[in-house]
Amino acid sequence: MTRRLVELWEAPQGYRLASVVATTYELQADFLEEDLLPVALGLRLPPARGRDFRLELESALTNTEVSVFFHPGRYQPGLRRSPRIDLVPLPEGRYPKLHAKVALLRFVTPSARERANQIIRLVVTSANLTGSGYHSNIEVAASVCDAPGASPESITAVREAVDWLEGLTRPSTDQVSHQLRDMKAVFASSPAPRRNRRLRFVGLPSGIGFPPLVEPREQVDVLTIASPFWPSGGDLSDVASALRRLCGGRLGTVRLIGPAISDEQGEIRPVIPPELVRSLLNQGATVEVAAANPSYGCTTVDEDDEGEFDGVAGRRVSTSDGNRSLHAKALLAIGDTTTRLAIGSFNLSRRGLGLVSGGNAEAGLLWTLRNEECSRLADVLSFGTSWHEVTHEPEEFVVEPENYDSDNESGWPDFILSLRANRDRLIIEGNATNWPDEVVIRMRDIRSRLSNREEWFDPWTVSAPTDTDGVFSASNPLSASWLNQSRTRDSQPCPALPDLEAEVSWDGTVATLPVVFEDKHLFPVVEPRSREDEQSLVAWFLGLRAAAEVESNGFGHSIDPIRGYSEPSPATGDILSYLVRDFVHALPGIVNHLADTGLTELGLRAALFGHRSPVELARESLRAYQNPQPGKPRKTVVATAFQLTELLRLLQTVPLPALADGVADRLRDEAVAAVSSELNEVIADLPTKDCTDVVRSYLALHRKP
Repeated sequence: MTRRLVELWEAPQGYRLASVVATTYELQADFLEEDLLPVALGLRLPPARGRDFRLELESALTNTEVSVFFHPGRYQPGLRRSPRIDLVPLPEGRYPKLHAKVALLRFVTPSARERANQIIRLVVTSANLTGSGYHSNIEVAASVCDAPGASPESITAVREAVDWLEGLTRPSTDQVSHQLRDMKAVFASSPAPRRNRRLRFVGLPSGIGFPPLVEPREQVDVLTIASPFWPSGGDLSDVASALRRLCGGRLGTVRLIGPAISDEQGEIRPVIPPELVRSLLNQGATVEVAAANPSYGCTTVDEDDEGEFDGVAGRRVSTSDGNRSLHAKALLAIGDTTTRLAIGSFNLSRRGLGLVSGGNAEAGLLWTLRNEECSRLADVLSFGTSWHEVTHEPEEFVVEPENYDSDNESGWPDFILSLRANRDRLIIEGNATNWPDEVVIRMRDIRSRLSNREEWFDPWTVSAPTDTDGVFSASNPLSASWLNQSRTRDSQPCPALPDLEAEVSWDGTVATLPVVFEDKHLFPVVEPRSREDEQSLVAWFLGLRAAAEVESNGFGHSIDPIRGYSEPSPATGDILSYLVRDFVHALPGIVNHLADTGLTELGLRAALFGHRSPVELARESLRAYQNPQPGKPRKTVVATAFQLTELLRLLQTVPLPALADGVADRLRDEAVAAVSSELNEVIADLPTKDCTDVVRSYLALHRKP
């Protein structure tokens, strides 16, 4: 059916998105953040709401893992804003050229958290993750699910796609590794027979190349191919021979659909290499060609039968002649008894179909159905205009394609394998064999936003390593000299925050690269001017609105503080009431917070160790005791020991979600160790008084689960 591609990313009723691993050739970062993910996450606010939208998006991403692989030379940064989305290039040479368009989406339901109830959806398309790919081009797409009650064919296709992606991207980021691990844990919880006769996932490169388009001992009568790009060269007989082999050794009728172009006489003709048509004719095929209809799928105005609302409709909906570009890739092969349909990223080119050893990384789905089941399959290619049989020179029927742009016209540095950052350090992994003599890396300092300035961290020069022949790694602390020079006595210190991209320059070339952030769980949704104190953390777990998240007009970065905000003076109520009442009442809020999140490793890390977590509350409790702040209630050692003991007990006993490979237990152990270390510091300060024996007995009682 004709529908919006973004709808394939919508969560099923009662589910929410927990994980995305996707591949694309071209990547438009702001489209991913502002168009696609809001649909997948079920956000209520549109991007036009500015800061409110960013807060909602970042809040949703704190418990959603998103990793997108892309071809390096095709990165469009746009207005990228979120540090929680991993954008990972796959440099050609280390990997096949990434041309596949695949998304693996894991959905979970809070009402039934068992792995067997989770859904893994596979989406394959011809569309890149760009606005034009999902909104204006002529594209094809399909989705199948590994879900309770799904067919064995669908389940097999999803699981084969996960295996293909893991093999393509290994080794990858830590986040992708545990995303795929969680998907495989879902598979292990629901064993299913492997069946791929009627439906199979096709991932290239593979040892057998593109699969046959016909059953054994059968031949294809009609082969229809839609492709926006074609093979190049003066002799295309090898491509025609490969198609004949895929069709069982004989070519019947071959129909080709290409992009539409208007020639000098104003006639619409398809863009298809004449030499390809000639080679197919020489192989004995009957060749018919058609152009893609540029107005396919465009909206038009339906006149009202009564005429009463014609004028209103004319003002509200504009008639469009349309100008959609063909980007769909599809092969439809009708044989003696069966029909096969392949859709995905496969252009009709040598590298696109895996006809050469250095083929692309491609992916799609292939259906094999009985002819009587295929009455509507032709609708997949309904965007073509009328067919014209080529009866004489092909040049009179088709137009020669122009030369395609190279894949690396943006000057992407193929010597950089990864670029990562945490809150105060930049980490680079490079290839020593082709590293230039000198590479300069610059990154903008987001703190300059606070003073309405455009400033950068101090540049980092990385010379070619001399002590290694392979992959090397280096890191550099982020320092900002401009901030030290401009800081006044009254200025408030701001946290060190790297930008989302880095500028790399070498040999007179400059490129902008996305940065993958480590420790994303430490990034708050909104970066406050001052650290959240013990009282504000307790208030947050009590369900009170954080002071730094008050309503604000205007557009801002998700980690920007609100301009002009000043924190009100804290109340200095009775310390005993605060401890006994508010802190104890906040403990159920901590338990609920851990229960509501943690369906991904990222979410569980954020819930246990993030800026609003029991571990952070424990650290703040110890800081409040060791470094009393003016105007804050004075903490006693007994009060601090009480808080840390209750937090320790909670972490030891609170139910955590079941993540694969014992991840939840390891994270629990880390959290318990962190709070135990802080509690030991407090116990050492306990005075030797009569009441101390009672306190120590209480502490000992709660030290073991």
